Amino acid sequence: MEIPSPFDGLQLDRELICDFFAAFSRFEFALKESGFARNHRGLIEPTWRGYASEAAKLLTVERGSSLDEAINYLCNDPPFFQVGAKQWEQRPLQGDSKLEQAIDAAKQVRNNLFHGGKHTPHSPPGRDNQLVKSSLIVLYACLVADDKLRDVYIQNQF
Repeated sequence: MEIPSPFDGLQLDRELICDFFAAFSRFEFALKESGFARNHRGLIEPTWRGYASEAAKLLTVERGSSLDEAINYLCNDPPFFQVGAKQWEQRPLQGDSKLEQAIDAAKQVRNNLFHGGKHTPHSPPGRDNQLVKSSLIVLYACLVADDKLRDVYIQNQF
């Protein structure tokens, strides 16, 4: 019996998915190594809301820029949350600013990809690609604005 590729049935570009997975995992590692972390039941996990609040202070978003467009896309048409078998709904994004909310949306995009649910045709064509691309734009902008985070992201060797 041949097992199909995990990419079969996705409405996403394979290379884009791989880039997103790699960038997101390095970003999350950099958050933890940069002090945006907490101990949760004996395991270290990133404090996304704490970082998002800090990023909002560091980042300047120019109107009409690709970052502005990405933030607006993620905030105005955010990813859905899976609430049951084949059941999806939108929920309010967390954060006081649009950037904080876009970072929360990027985290949900990751959750949706990592934990499945993207093999079903519930999204309009192109939507999932746009969510992933917008998430990458936001994450990379955070890296450009935050020297410490960027250094850990780039040099994550032990």
